[in-house]
Amino acid sequence: MEKFLYTQKLDKHPEINVWFAFPAIENFALASLGYLSIFKIIDLMDNVFVERIYADTKTTRCNPQDVSVIGFSTSFEIDILTVVKMLKKYNIPLKSSDRGENDPLIFAGGPAVNANPLPYQEFYDFISIGEGQLLERVFNFIAKNKHLSRNELLEKLKDFEGIWVPKYGKYSVKLVRDSLDEPVATPILSEKSFFKDTFVIEIERGCPKMCNFCLASWMNLPTRFLDTKKIIDSIDNALKYTNKIALLGAYVAGHPDFEKIINFIHEKNQISPVELSISSLRADLADEKLFKTLVECGQKTATIAIEAGSERMRKIIKKDLNDEQIFKTVSTARKSGLKGLKIYTMIGFPKETDEDIKALVDLAKKLKDENKGFELTFSLATLIPKAHTPFENVIKEDSKSLEKKINFLKKQMHKIGVTLRVSSVEWDAIQAILSRCDVSLADYIIEVCEKGGNLGAFKQVFREFHKRKIFKSLEQSAQMPYDNTNNQIPWDFIDAAPRDVLLKRQEEYLKID
Repeated sequence: MEKFLYTQKLDKHPEINVWFAFPAIENFALASLGYLSIFKIIDLMDNVFVERIYADTKTTRCNPQDVSVIGFSTSFEIDILTVVKMLKKYNIPLKSSDRGENDPLIFAGGPAVNANPLPYQEFYDFISIGEGQLLERVFNFIAKNKHLSRNELLEKLKDFEGIWVPKYGKYSVKLVRDSLDEPVATPILSEKSFFKDTFVIEIERGCPKMCNFCLASWMNLPTRFLDTKKIIDSIDNALKYTNKIALLGAYVAGHPDFEKIINFIHEKNQISPVELSISSLRADLADEKLFKTLVECGQKTATIAIEAGSERMRKIIKKDLNDEQIFKTVSTARKSGLKGLKIYTMIGFPKETDEDIKALVDLAKKLKDENKGFELTFSLATLIPKAHTPFENVIKEDSKSLEKKINFLKKQMHKIGVTLRVSSVEWDAIQAILSRCDVSLADYIIEVCEKGGNLGAFKQVFREFHKRKIFKSLEQSAQMPYDNTNNQIPWDFIDAAPRDVLLKRQEEYLKID
């Protein structure tokens, strides 16, 4: 059962049919605010009929041959495997160059392709570089010019701000940002959603702290805070349909009126129970009032991100956070009634030493000793350098070295009784290649899909391509996926993060001892 929180247009006069696709199962699609909010934009267009399709869609209202455009909302690099499978499912040629006049235009948008679309360029006819609102202009244009050939359409789309048409090579494309006049919030509530019947509302976008590794910060500049009254009005309206509210943003507690928003939810909870959840919190912004409200609204745990164990390393990555703030936050969370905290950390940063790794164990031990009976779970990932961040040109640490550090941390954390959950170093290596590769990986990805699309397939096909001298070794490619011998950044044709600020940050962290 779905509840639409907006009024759909039922008397449409569509000129084209669109499939808006999510490369995962329906439960995840219905939990994706980005996907659903863009669907709403298209659904409210008078001249476009849009249908949602997922990886597990069994039947569709539109026949594939009647669809003019298929768009994929991609959040992660690995989504490309499901994109390929979905194209195969509907008998659509995988490469743009193999499609004809009877095939739909295929495009993608989202974080996975915005920063560096080069590895995926052969799959898509065009790529949306930016946030969702620009697509309304694109669909209006296609609907009004459906009589044009696909080549004529693509030639004209090339001139649209925020659209890259790969067949024309690299040309300057500016990342387009939404106006955010209204809060972006869940338009459809569903029992099938991974977050069942949860109203997610974005109260801000971006983060002014701009950590050196953080793609979400650098690709969403400037930081934008949504209007407080509109946020409160949206939550108030949503509470007529559900009691589950989630606040979203990379810098949620940094909203100038965050206390006012929390107080409103607190007051609503006094009248009728509200279940409140919040995306990862900054340890320097979470206070007693926030934690107590979370507890009152049914939360047993929360998440903070400290990234590194030593203050030295936090300075290098530009994580503006000291040990005192971390200890105070954990203590406040415990005293406020939470049962535990999940703490995000990372390793593999530039200039990282064994002392920085040991510092993470020391920090965990002190936190445990000072907060007895409080459940602390550390989540550990390895650095995957991202395009358009100050770490875009670093050489990723080799897998053997990372595994050695992880084994040390596992052993030491076990000794002190702290739970440690670790990401896969091998999968991180694959993601590192997909994140910064400067050439099309279409043939590689297609073959990986044919061999099962699992980690073994990625490794096997990579070895075969290496033997044929198409690729460097997997380890070499993960460490530096693009040709860095000429100091050229492959994705600099995309105007996204301010490059002067980015370069200054690179100079700053290199000077830190």
